[in-house]
Amino acid sequence: MKPSAPEQRAVAAKPAVDRWLGILLPAFSGVLYALAFPSFDLWPLAWVFAVPLLFSVEGKRPAPAFFQGMAAGLVAWAGILYWIAFVMNTYGGMNLPTAAVVLLLLLVYLALYFGAFSWAASRLLTTRYAFLTLPGIWIGLEMFKSTVVFSGFPWALLGHSQLPWTSFVQVAELGGVHLISGIVIMGNVAVYKAARVRFAPLAVACLAVVVCVAFGHYRLGHDTFSERPVKAAAAQANVPQDVKWHPERVEPTLDTYSALTRKALAQGAGVIVWPETACTFYLFRQWPQTLRVLDLSTGNDAALVVGSPAYEDDRFFNRAWLLQRGDITGVYDKTHLVPFGEYLPLAWLLKPVFGSLTQEVSDFSIGKEARPMGDIGATICFESIFPDISRTLCINGATLLVNMSNDAWFKTWATPGQHLQIACFRAIETRRWLIRAVNHGISAIVNPYGEIVERIGLLQEGVIVHEVAKNSSLSFYVRYGPLLPLLWGLLALIGALTTLRADAKAKGP
Repeated sequence: MKPSAPEQRAVAAKPAVDRWLGILLPAFSGVLYALAFPSFDLWPLAWVFAVPLLFSVEGKRPAPAFFQGMAAGLVAWAGILYWIAFVMNTYGGMNLPTAAVVLLLLLVYLALYFGAFSWAASRLLTTRYAFLTLPGIWIGLEMFKSTVVFSGFPWALLGHSQLPWTSFVQVAELGGVHLISGIVIMGNVAVYKAARVRFAPLAVACLAVVVCVAFGHYRLGHDTFSERPVKAAAAQANVPQDVKWHPERVEPTLDTYSALTRKALAQGAGVIVWPETACTFYLFRQWPQTLRVLDLSTGNDAALVVGSPAYEDDRFFNRAWLLQRGDITGVYDKTHLVPFGEYLPLAWLLKPVFGSLTQEVSDFSIGKEARPMGDIGATICFESIFPDISRTLCINGATLLVNMSNDAWFKTWATPGQHLQIACFRAIETRRWLIRAVNHGISAIVNPYGEIVERIGLLQEGVIVHEVAKNSSLSFYVRYGPLLPLLWGLLALIGALTTLRADAKAKGP
């Protein structure tokens, strides 16, 4: 029987509908991913962000599925990292169109990981154990992205979005943020399977979440991470980046930090942390200003942690100093520099294009190793996004973590909130109190459960003081690192390769 005219029109329209869905569904997934992070903080969306993408790639050939994943990644990362173009334009000397092109190149690179996940999903989505293998593949991709290409970029990983769910994220003590990412992706695949009337994966995913939450509730109710109490303080002067390094601002900035420090001392602070390069001069080289800092450290037992640039052996360092009773009792030079911000990768090739990006902060050299200053482990700026640095500091004796940063580069864009969210995971993984001092905001004191107990908001001046406790015990994550997510990723890879090989054999030559 010949199809009717409406049926013929419906058949003719189907390819166009499929093409539009192939664009809209991945884009929708990208939007949901971005909305799960600051500044939106709609973290429950992380549990379903991949579902539209999975529907889009089901039954697709690997190549189209890869590009649909790329589309999702481009939208997701554009929503999260839009501020990079504005930073390069405002402080890097780039015109906005050029900065936008550079940002696009970064977005394309990051979208490759979404594309790889979608490629794998197109091959494995219909298999029985997809709800286990696909999360493992996501974990592997996250871990790869976190360690390669200019030493990695573990920014806004999926698990980071879950910080507001305090009881759930406590499992970061066991497997870090990657373990949380894997469980969230398991939830996404399980929701997709449930929509296809396969409920066993959803039951397993729910059980996994219940176990994680139960562990979290146990940890929250059994505090074993407090040994030696001390009052800690974070000072925030809120100096605009546009004028921070002007010579005439050195004394007024020092006046502000001096007043904030005396206020903290009056409240009994035993540890006081200033932000990254709070001293906009060379400490222990420019003596009139250095003597003012030393004066704050004499006559009391407080540990004063200050940041300044340093110059030794014809090299520049981004340095933290630990001062006690007027003496230097520890120094730490930043070991993980910001590419294109503190140093220029492949400088011989890229200097003509990107040289202006480092003109305000100079070209820093890498510190020798991540060792604590006394028992205080310091990370400087975006070092806080790399869990291995905090792990190493704790292994080497840090009982308290500090993060010194200068997020004034990022004004009131989403960056300060994203940066703080990531830093909070270092407290959970290591079970250390974290004192975070930021020039422009958001300064915070974070407990070993990742909860912010004190904060100073953006564009505010002030000091916060709170009793913290030093802790010398080593968590499972500090001892063994990302062992659990690594095993998950390896087993998933083996399972995926086995499945693909079996499929190839079944199809024959």
